Formats: sequence, structure tokens, C-alpha cells
Amino acid sequence: MNDHAVELDLNAVCDAVELPRDTFIKLVEHGIVEPRGEKPAEWAFDLTMVSIARRAVRLRRDLKLNWAAVALVIELIEEREQLQLENELLNQRLQRFLLE
Repeated sequence: MNDHAVELDLNAVCDAVELPRDTFIKLVEHGIVEPRGEKPAEWAFDLTMVSIARRAVRLRRDLKLNWAAVALVIELIEEREQLQLENELLNQRLQRFLLE
């Protein structure tokens, strides 16, 4: 199933993440999750955003971070994951080059 095919509105995503609406809006304000739509009544979130929001809640709870710090940590985690993927692809290319 494609995570982007399922979309939740603000109330549904708040229920899924178990956060009050006002708190979830802070996640949007800090750029932790990015909804489709201009204003809260129009917002739609895919399952990837739900996963990121859950990760943010765990980071805040477990490490006692404020939302700005959570946003930074998530950005760094995503950057690290991207770099790992790029490194794997470059290693595959290198292996093919060395085998030729």
C-alpha cells in the first residue's frame, strides 16, 4: 500500500498520534510535519506525516526536548538517512566499476 494514498484530516491525525489539536498544530508550526492545504480546516496528512509525528512525540517525551529541538533532531535524522542511502548507492556503483 502506498503511504501517500491515505490521507487524514487534522482531527483524525490528532487521534492517531494521541495529541490535542493545539499541540499538533505546534508540530506544523515548527515544520515537523507538513500538511497539504492552507489552513487547519483544509489540512490533510499522509501516513508518512503520522509516522514522523509519532517519532516527534517519542523524542519529546523520552528526551524531554522542546518542539524546536525535536524539529532539529528529526531534520538531522532525515538528513542522516538520506546520506546513508546515497552512500549505499555510491558503494553499489563503485562495486560495479571495480568488477568491470
